[in-house]
Amino acid sequence: MIVMKFGGASLKDAEAINRTREIIASRIDKNPVVVVSAFGGITDMLYELTDAMLSRRTDKARGKVSLIYEYCRRLMDETLSNKLSRGKAEVIIDENISRLKKLISGIEAVEEVSARSRDMILGSGELISAPLITLVLSCNGIGCEYVDPRELILTDSEHGAANPSLGEIKERCQQRLVPVVVGGTVPVVGGFVGCSPDGALTTLGRGGSDLTASVIALSIGADSLEFWKDVDGILAADPRIVPRARPVRRITFQEAAELAFLGAKVLHPASIQPAVEAGIPVKVLNFNRPSSPGTMILESMDAVPGSIEQSPPISSIAYKRNQLMVNVFSTRMLGARGFLRRVFEVFDRIGLSVDHIATSEVNVTVTLSATDRIRELEKELNEVAVVRVEEGVGIVSVVGRNLPHTPGVARRIFSALADFNIKLITYGGSGVNLSMVVADGDVTGAVRVLHEELIPETGGEDA
Repeated sequence: MIVMKFGGASLKDAEAINRTREIIASRIDKNPVVVVSAFGGITDMLYELTDAMLSRRTDKARGKVSLIYEYCRRLMDETLSNKLSRGKAEVIIDENISRLKKLISGIEAVEEVSARSRDMILGSGELISAPLITLVLSCNGIGCEYVDPRELILTDSEHGAANPSLGEIKERCQQRLVPVVVGGTVPVVGGFVGCSPDGALTTLGRGGSDLTASVIALSIGADSLEFWKDVDGILAADPRIVPRARPVRRITFQEAAELAFLGAKVLHPASIQPAVEAGIPVKVLNFNRPSSPGTMILESMDAVPGSIEQSPPISSIAYKRNQLMVNVFSTRMLGARGFLRRVFEVFDRIGLSVDHIATSEVNVTVTLSATDRIRELEKELNEVAVVRVEEGVGIVSVVGRNLPHTPGVARRIFSALADFNIKLITYGGSGVNLSMVVADGDVTGAVRVLHEELIPETGGEDA
């Protein structure tokens, strides 16, 4: 069995849906479970609908519902050729749109958008897309069955970022999904949505649909988990900066997590962690180019012969733009206990997250994303130390599991950056990430020269 996850980009129009259908048909012999996001653009409309309700602009909210209705009707009219099938699609759309309209009326009556109501709005996209995709597959000769995610994904009651109850989910998937697959039918499940113990709809937060797929893969003991995106996998660099950047063929979960933290947003690491920790290979594939090998994410390379000896030292070059560097200096740090705690309590109190940290006996320097609260931070920190804030910086990072095992790689990195002023260097305790802070305007050039120096012409294909 495999789990195939299709995002909104692969469901945005009739052409994309038909390509998705062909990809699923090509893997029928692998006994797939299909997980889908909302149709492309629908989730954004639902967020806008929610914002309209929060500002008590119900006319705008109802307008968004009308747009969603028209979008889904047009999409199914373009995708389904059979009149009877289009009639079935209309029933599915009408039922969900009617529920949304009733929800808006209820919110309007109580004059409050509760966390529970917000989840009911935002989860509507997957509750519409999954049964409609099931209908499209069925009408094209693929035996399939819609499975409501609320039957499978039990969560806690933390609306907006609910936590899956893995033990219960595994039991439900074994009872509900596995028999369907064994019977030769393809289950189609909406992502992002779950159900609390009291029966309320919940959503899984950032990367929620991917998390649904990962948890299902874990629960059924899938042979692999495939994420079908609009990119060729995890690339060795941003193609907007390095147009010839190629996908990394193999990468560890630790490297993928570092890259996500550093700005490569192909997958959120928390969303794939359940599958990776269970030893299930995770593949990132391009639905526009199904024959492309994409990227495989593994827990480790221990099972890959010669991975340490044969792999290049660097898998990918990542970066972050528009950062701040905050330098905190105080002689009171020398030999003192509790000073760093006081410094970081200020960040916590203001609600700011730190990215990179470097310390010495009397100095701590951190980076963080640009924020309009920086003056507030500066004022509070000045009460305990001398503070200097440098704006307009960026971070360039080299990531690779072989970084600590390759003599001379540091020389190559810093030689490549000889013409750039490096303001700060951090080397993560994981040993797979070396980051340099440079002027924001130097980020693009730094990424290019590092890619030129460190990534083989094969583009990291066997990294």
